[in-house]
Amino acid sequence: MRPCCVRARLHSGLGNRLYTAVEVALVAAARNCSLALPDELHRWFVLPSFVRRDRDRDRDRDRDRDARCEPVRSMQAASADADVRAAATRALDAPDFQRARARVFRLLFARPRRSVVTPPLARVPFETAVHLRFATDVACQTYTDIRACHTFCVRSAPLGCVVRHAVPPVLILSDSAAASAKLRGLFARRGVRDVWEEGDLLGALDARNHSGLSERAAWQSMRLWAAFMNAPIRFASGISTFSKSALLAAPSARPRTDRVVDTRCRKAHRSDGELFECRVAALGRDLT
Repeated sequence: MRPCCVRARLHSGLGNRLYTAVEVALVAAARNCSLALPDELHRWFVLPSFVRRDRDRDRDRDRDRDARCEPVRSMQAASADADVRAAATRALDAPDFQRARARVFRLLFARPRRSVVTPPLARVPFETAVHLRFATDVACQTYTDIRACHTFCVRSAPLGCVVRHAVPPVLILSDSAAASAKLRGLFARRGVRDVWEEGDLLGALDARNHSGLSERAAWQSMRLWAAFMNAPIRFASGISTFSKSALLAAPSARPRTDRVVDTRCRKAHRSDGELFECRVAALGRDLT
């Protein structure tokens, strides 16, 4: 029998790319196949030695491959299949699938490369990082200036929770300049002045583009992700794969300091979970 291989076909923003890569890695574990991840992930992370480098130009001419890698694009490739979930959990010797999945996040993405975490990020010190996600690129009808979007509402209660539990200096990463300004105002009322935004890290132009559709935008999003992951205190957005993937990938869990903020003003569907303000992040409930 020829050996099998699966490769991840990444799409959309950074968080979705990381989630997809983990799902494909779980499929590889379940099938006992080799894993190939795109070149960009090898440039951004120190990946385990068993992960192949998947370059478009190499796929058809690599004579060392015994089998061509099957492309997988789904963000639910493992999670949505009960048999794959069970097989991946056994292969990773984990107590349950959620912990198997978290283990793969850490295995793949706990070590961003030095080039990702060096200045200008190092010039802006912060103790707390907050990520607020309100709207999709489609809803805003823009991919290059999502921070100018106004097609959302902002509940004050979740922001108040952030202000109560944050320790300054604070870094705010948000897809809404208006929401960032509101949170800054709440901090100011408490006398907290050491508040930074992503524009302070990357410059205003680079901070506007969260799409990952260009190499530059994807690189800058990666730098923000690494800054968020390395913060001692983190507030993730409950609807964001960007910040939830960072919590899952962190080398060690910090249940006393990691919280999830609910940025929804209403349930999008009756099957969605109930609204909340913010709470300590829990695997399975929040980090899914």
